[in-house]
Amino acid sequence: MKIARVIGRVVLSKKDGNLPDGFLLIASPLCRSEIVSGKCAGSGVSSEQPNLVVFDALGARQGDLISYVEGAEATAPFDSPAAVDAYNVGIVDFYNYNRNL
Repeated sequence: MKIARVIGRVVLSKKDGNLPDGFLLIASPLCRSEIVSGKCAGSGVSSEQPNLVVFDALGARQGDLISYVEGAEATAPFDSPAAVDAYNVGIVDFYNYNRNL
């Protein structure tokens, strides 16, 4: 599981029928230094990792922190095969980073 900040949404005129109701979010993954400091670089977009599209059935909005999974784990919630590379598994209210653990 990884953490990212929602920076936008993808709007589709047509979608794959295998996808249930939900949204496609544009998310910027947080790098280690952003997680440690709790701050994102200037615009809130990570410069170290590329942005990604995440399927969201939870209702995350722009600016929210989300936790997401990629790969085979991202397709696990669907009953039929779905063309999804990343899936939002939670909206992060807060986190506590302890360097000593």
